[in-house]
Amino acid sequence: MRLEWLEDLLAIIDHGGLARAAAVRRLTQPAFSRRIRTIEEHVGAELLDRASRPVRLSTATLAQETRMRELAASLRQLGRDLSRQGDAFRNSVVIASQHALTTSLAPRLMRHHLPENADYRLRSENREECYAMVMTRQADIVLAYQTPNDRFAADEDFLEEQSLGSDLLIPVFAADAQDRALKWLDGGEAPAILYPPDVFLGRVMERDIRPRLPAGITLAKRAETALTPAAINLAVEGIGLAWIPRSLAARELARGALIDLSPKLPSAIVEVAAFRLRRPEPRSAIEDVVWQKLMAWIES
Repeated sequence: MRLEWLEDLLAIIDHGGLARAAAVRRLTQPAFSRRIRTIEEHVGAELLDRASRPVRLSTATLAQETRMRELAASLRQLGRDLSRQGDAFRNSVVIASQHALTTSLAPRLMRHHLPENADYRLRSENREECYAMVMTRQADIVLAYQTPNDRFAADEDFLEEQSLGSDLLIPVFAADAQDRALKWLDGGEAPAILYPPDVFLGRVMERDIRPRLPAGITLAKRAETALTPAAINLAVEGIGLAWIPRSLAARELARGALIDLSPKLPSAIVEVAAFRLRRPEPRSAIEDVVWQKLMAWIES
């Protein structure tokens, strides 16, 4: 049982119903109701008397009030004790990011913008796993791509978001094999390195790239990977055409290992954003410093 869940239930008791409790917990009533449903699914029992007006906790749930208050107080104290045990907590920030952003954006942020006195723990995952990590408090901050049609599932009542700009998903091909590209750019079957359809970049490919391919050009899958760094290496080796975030492909383009085919083939804009939970407890001071630095990154 999570502390915030206990606090949600106690808020219903203390404030006389679902609507007032939602306001106190700084959530909309629909979002608060969804969270109560989540708690009920977790424990496997209905906790509310939904026939009452206003909606209140059931009699059986109210019978556990003393235990809930004791447990909530104990968990709060445990959090305070753990947060005081030393600089390891106060200076540690766990950042979960999509693989491409771990390679491209995270190092630039850490070198030029984020405070040097923090202990950064980078976790490189696919987008869905990053989302799960921040929602379960395994990560403090998430760096992720999104598009207007593909945003994080959680509504703004749970997450706060900072835009970090945008990137461009561009088609690249091995520079030493560009004569092969010339053959199918005028129409033909292009060997391609694709992303799985259930990952973010795979969905961008299906929604924003394939429908805009020039007439006569089709993509023939030569390889599939969810890892953008692997897609770059495959493209450099001439295995096939790949769509890569420009920031990640910049080094290989600069040294002439890849060529940018976006003048001939479609590209797609992807937003870059940082996310964190609105009200985790406890929250380290250094996390707030890092978040403020991310806000200043956009303003600068």
